[in-house]
Amino acid sequence: MLAKYRAILRMKYVEMFSYQLSTMVWMFGTMVQPLITMMVWMNIYPDQGDAFILYFISLIMVERLTSAWDVWEMDRQIREGTFSYQIVRPFHPVHWAIAENIVYKVLFLVILVPCWIVLSIFLPSLQLQLSAGQWGLFLAALLLGAIIRFSVSFLFGILGFWMTKVTALYAMFETVSLFISGRIAPFSLLPPVVKQISIFLPYRYMIGFPLEILTGAYDTHTLIVGFTGSFIWAVILIGSIGWLWKAGLKKNQAVGG
Repeated sequence: MLAKYRAILRMKYVEMFSYQLSTMVWMFGTMVQPLITMMVWMNIYPDQGDAFILYFISLIMVERLTSAWDVWEMDRQIREGTFSYQIVRPFHPVHWAIAENIVYKVLFLVILVPCWIVLSIFLPSLQLQLSAGQWGLFLAALLLGAIIRFSVSFLFGILGFWMTKVTALYAMFETVSLFISGRIAPFSLLPPVVKQISIFLPYRYMIGFPLEILTGAYDTHTLIVGFTGSFIWAVILIGSIGWLWKAGLKKNQAVGG
């Protein structure tokens, strides 16, 4: 298994650099929305500027490191009939998708961490004072968030066996995520009813919960609820991938191509 993953990672690494310009444009393009939102909130609450800078710069980091895009590729490949080549490979398509995610996220780290360090020289609010334990909690929450977000994207991709334009459905999911996951505003600014609802949905655990740890906006109760919810959703979604994949293979029909 490890030898296969090393081979796939090398292939995805080479593939990534074949499209390095589009990769950079895509990565930096996703930073626009958090930065605009940050400026809006800073105008509304000018006395909390430092807190918003930390939150939304952290959001860019967390959002990139948990991002998933497999639904877009799977939707296109299933409609065109080219996904059949993925199915007949000896290695499950999910492993190719995981390897691609790892390679791209290593690239994001290589670019974003130096940018953070440089910015922290001029913006003291970005100089994090986290202990080793807090870093461990953040990395665990970040990993669970990435697993949840990847699993959701892959699940929507599998729905392409039944639907001809599953990306439209996924766009609706992402629209809701924009408001509940902590991408539009910190959880402290959301209405109480939204906070309560977010406990039972996966959105908060994908982005908002790791952000709360990184920015120090958490207590013991937040950690218990956050890690419990993250673990439960990760298990549910991973199990759903296995079940839905088997059902999808039975339904497999190439729409075009």
